[in-house]
Amino acid sequence: MSMFINQMLGCLLIAAGIGGAVGWLLRHVSAGKDAQLLTDVTAMMHIKEQMLEKARHELREATSKLQAIESPESTPQGVELQLAERGRRILELEQHLLQMKLQAEGNESLKKAA
Repeated sequence: MSMFINQMLGCLLIAAGIGGAVGWLLRHVSAGKDAQLLTDVTAMMHIKEQMLEKARHELREATSKLQAIESPESTPQGVELQLAERGRRILELEQHLLQMKLQAEGNESLKKAA
């Protein structure tokens, strides 16, 4: 009977050793797969982030182009307003120039008289 108990204990020890070895192997093999999976997911997220930044940049460019097209300065009425404003400014500057010339002539005549 003691021989039978010894055989049972031996089988239990062998089974425990095999179970421990298999558990250790599974843990390390699956950890390696998890690390690889994490690396792949991280790389995919970086790629998607770059794609998102590129899409944002393209959207900003398209928005600025659209705003430039839709801005009042680019419409015929906006151009007419700009031209009218420039014409008014030119008239003001011409009047100012004329006044400056008259003042200069007045100063010259005062110098001659003196």
